[in-house]
Amino acid sequence: MKGWRENFQTDDHRADKIRFDKKVLKILREVKTWQLIIILLIFIMLTAIFLRLNNLNMVDKRAALIAADKTGNVVKVEAAAKDLQNYVANHMNTYTGRVALQTLYNQAAQKAIDAARPPEIDGSKYQQATQDCMPQLHNYGYRAWAACVANEVGISDVTTLTVNVATPDPDAYYVEFAPVRWSLDLAGISLLICIVLAIIIIVRLIFLIALRIILKIKYRTA
Repeated sequence: MKGWRENFQTDDHRADKIRFDKKVLKILREVKTWQLIIILLIFIMLTAIFLRLNNLNMVDKRAALIAADKTGNVVKVEAAAKDLQNYVANHMNTYTGRVALQTLYNQAAQKAIDAARPPEIDGSKYQQATQDCMPQLHNYGYRAWAACVANEVGISDVTTLTVNVATPDPDAYYVEFAPVRWSLDLAGISLLICIVLAIIIIVRLIFLIALRIILKIKYRTA
């Protein structure tokens, strides 16, 4: 009699466990995997939109820096560069590339150029030549500029202009900022939600498959 009761309790316990497993499986099925996938796709699109907006805002601030450089005002350039740097440091997808501060470079180069004027060359003629040849300084082409000025003022040896000129370092007149890998903004938060949803979907699929296998084994042994 005792053995029969023990067997009855064991069978009843197994049945309770199977019913519990079915209940868990039913709860998991209430939230469909396809629903989670749709939510994930929505957040992927939102992430793409926010990343694009971050990039567009960076482009506007970069354009403001270029416009500030064209004024030749160092204070304005520094303010615009700081604003761009702060934005890039706090937003994803905002790599600036190399931004040339051409006007500031030209001004620095012009100071060096003025100081290099040979004493035998008339000042007004030299000044006019430097202005006429200014387009040659584009992309930091100082040697092309020197050749142009030498031709204008009648200097046969270009080294007369270049040997004593301490031209500014072009690398000092480039601005380049790299963004953070992840930022606490709308783009970063939506990206984080995408990652969490993707993990939930994968784990849920693995759990459902594993639970079905376990239930099949239990049904066979029950």
